[in-house]
Amino acid sequence: MIKDGTANGATSNAYLTSSDVPLKTKCIIIKYRTGTLYNQKHAVLLKLEFEQYLRTRQHSTSQTCPLCPQVDSALHILSGCQHTQIRNMITERHNLACRMIFKAISKTGSLGSCIAFKDIGSIERMTMQNLQIPETAESRIVPKWLFPPRFPDKDRFTSSRPDFVLVTPIAAKTQNLGGWR
Repeated sequence: MIKDGTANGATSNAYLTSSDVPLKTKCIIIKYRTGTLYNQKHAVLLKLEFEQYLRTRQHSTSQTCPLCPQVDSALHILSGCQHTQIRNMITERHNLACRMIFKAISKTGSLGSCIAFKDIGSIERMTMQNLQIPETAESRIVPKWLFPPRFPDKDRFTSSRPDFVLVTPIAAKTQNLGGWR
């Protein structure tokens, strides 16, 4: 993000030129961003649910998700559906993105050794992507030293966990012996 709250266009649209992102995924992202990703809400507004229309020539009257009792929308499809299978897919998609970031950080060399904690999926999934897990980051419990001294253990175990934590060294303070200021 840029200071004024707008997104960085080059970073935000990098997927368009990436050979790692399949064309079908690019199309879904564009539909999501333009509000044209087909869902039950569109089916009701257009008085057309494609599959049902082809079978019965009737239109949809419900804006409810076919899998859970929530109102369907593009945001609901991508991150809000509470159906177990969809929830697991959303979590895995999130973890996959985090593992890609983890891999990029690990490759930098200077920051790879600074990873103190990670919760970005199972060891098996990380191994499938050839990710080396630092010994300091093997536990899925946030280290106690990352919390304030009197932070209760029960809160430490039940609070939300970050995807990963980087702990970078503090540059040594140098004395100004004159010259440039």
